[in-house]
Amino acid sequence: MSRFAPTTVHNTSAQVRVSNTLRRSRGRRTSRLTSTRSDSPLVTNGRWNTPTLTLESGAVLYDVAQQWTLVGTPNAAGDNVVLVAHALTGSSQVHEWWSNIVGPGLAIDTTRYAVLCANVLGGCDGSAGPRSDSDDGFPAITTRDQAQQLWHLLDAFGVHSPALIVGGSLGGMVALEVAALRPDRVREVVVLAAPAVQTALGAGWHTLMRTAVSLGGAKDGLALARMVGMLSYRSAEGFEARFGEQAIATERPSIAKWLEHHGERLVERFDARSYVTLIDAMDRHDVGRGRGGVHQALHTIASKVTGVGIPGDLLYPAEAVKQWTANVGARYAEVSSQHGHDAFLLETNQVATILREAIVRSEAALPPVATHVRTHDSSAKRPLAPLRVALAGCGTVGDALVALFANRAAAGWRPVHVSAVLVRDLDRERRGLAHATTVGIVDPNALTRDRNALLHNNPDVLIEALGGVEPARTLVEAALKRGIRVVTANKALIAAHGPELLSLARAHHTTLDFEGAVGASIPVVRSVRSVWASRDICAIEGVLNGTTNVILDDIANGVAFATALANAQANGFAEADPSRDLDGRDAEDKLRVLAWLAFGVAPGALQVKRRGLDAATLRWAAWLARRGETVRLIAELRREGDAVQAIIRPRRVEGESAWAQVKGAQNRIVIRTSAQETLVLNGLGAGGHATALALLGDLLSPASDSVAE
Repeated sequence: MSRFAPTTVHNTSAQVRVSNTLRRSRGRRTSRLTSTRSDSPLVTNGRWNTPTLTLESGAVLYDVAQQWTLVGTPNAAGDNVVLVAHALTGSSQVHEWWSNIVGPGLAIDTTRYAVLCANVLGGCDGSAGPRSDSDDGFPAITTRDQAQQLWHLLDAFGVHSPALIVGGSLGGMVALEVAALRPDRVREVVVLAAPAVQTALGAGWHTLMRTAVSLGGAKDGLALARMVGMLSYRSAEGFEARFGEQAIATERPSIAKWLEHHGERLVERFDARSYVTLIDAMDRHDVGRGRGGVHQALHTIASKVTGVGIPGDLLYPAEAVKQWTANVGARYAEVSSQHGHDAFLLETNQVATILREAIVRSEAALPPVATHVRTHDSSAKRPLAPLRVALAGCGTVGDALVALFANRAAAGWRPVHVSAVLVRDLDRERRGLAHATTVGIVDPNALTRDRNALLHNNPDVLIEALGGVEPARTLVEAALKRGIRVVTANKALIAAHGPELLSLARAHHTTLDFEGAVGASIPVVRSVRSVWASRDICAIEGVLNGTTNVILDDIANGVAFATALANAQANGFAEADPSRDLDGRDAEDKLRVLAWLAFGVAPGALQVKRRGLDAATLRWAAWLARRGETVRLIAELRREGDAVQAIIRPRRVEGESAWAQVKGAQNRIVIRTSAQETLVLNGLGAGGHATALALLGDLLSPASDSVAE
């Protein structure tokens, strides 16, 4: 098919297997360290592989990768997830390129919502797509294909109905297709600077870009295509305001330097074949194709759709957006700006107002649900606010949690009131607790060493942050027997007594939530407990312990073990007694929890072969480092017939592999099914802030109850 006539979708029976080469990120790692500031959202990165994807053309892709980023914490129902589709040269890192929109207290408030963004099909930021250095025969795709892949991802996360679907430019086209594919699952959609059908002007700009790549090649051609694109992304008014006087004052117009700069930057991070594949998809865009036209495709959800036009947009004029919104009866809004098309990225105040209004409508569309409420029987319900909490333990995790309570209260979250805090040392300095007490989140006399006093005021929820099996087990059992909901991140407790505690919770009509028990705030427990519970999981492997990562990295850099351990302890990555981390028992606890959730194996019955970081392993790691390789402590679960094999061992990994890039407190977990589906989860798996975020996510989520007896 000619790249200069990309408007027709041909029906073929081609079958294409997507190679690993296609899925590799260009200049970007899958694993990323994330901020641990108390006001920072938690960022999780991962990769989802769809076994087969049938394209609109009839072609079939196999083992189709999609790189994703999750900012914030999904609730158990998944109804606080916002899906963002990025523009042409965007990435899944939505918190970076839309940093004034996505974040704590911003328009898409990550203290309340979890923002999911994926590199679209055909992209070069970790998802399946073509590469300039490979003649792989990647087929023609459409925005509908890209939307279909996003629904696969949402299903993998157990998200039935996103709180909001939003995108700009290419992302706006994809957002419309996402909505049209599953109209019954749409709550609210915002389409920024995008048509319902590709415009003649848009196709004309893309013809220039495509021709530039064809004539100039993967580097010079892509740079020139970007320069053409930049002319279409801004407005005449904006160019005159910025470059007008300089254009005639110098021999070489300053706009030329600006254009060349943007061309050079794109070449450094983007692939030319991917670029052409994506603009081809945009030129095939027609949300009404095969659906009886645009009106027929969208009119049933018109009240939930907002189209945003930008006067002065040279790529997709505001008139084009007005036309399709009027045609289907959708809401129309405008962003006034001299920036032109890119105003959806730059005019954050106006865009924020539109998004906030859409989120309010989305929330209003949800049926009222009494969540986070302890009941003694099926009819008794406690008022929703404030949520009364008893906290067992106020060390690193507990103190970080009450600090989050205070921060979230300032951002407008549902009030949380901590009536009692069980501690060992009444005099220890606790900055988070002091702040929360000052702002009225914690009772001034909440601290106690008396376990019996902890539940005296009959709280709605007990948050257990003590760690270890006892006295945590005794406290949790006491709370459950009284019908009090329990939230914990205690992997040792769940590994030892998870099934019986869950049965006890059900017997007393309450719930036990433990997302943070494995991977801290990485949503692995929620993934396995919910949507993945219906899949035939055959294997799980992962780096489940951050302490060993930190020490192994220092060992690879020539640091002595004693110094590496001291550094880890000083930076909060290792306990005062690190033996459970070093010998693999910490990872074993988490592996037992995963075996229970995924395979129904009672945690205590699992036979685990384990080797941790002994002296021989540390010498081996230092030797491998000189060869450009590294060691990671990797835990594995594999189902073989009716048996489940479990092993924890140091593994040799290549220096550029995804396992080697798991640094510091990061964890990486890979889940595979017998249907060749793969879900990869990366993110902060340890640390007070990350674990506190997991507890907060469970606390403010509808109570879950999805583990089979």
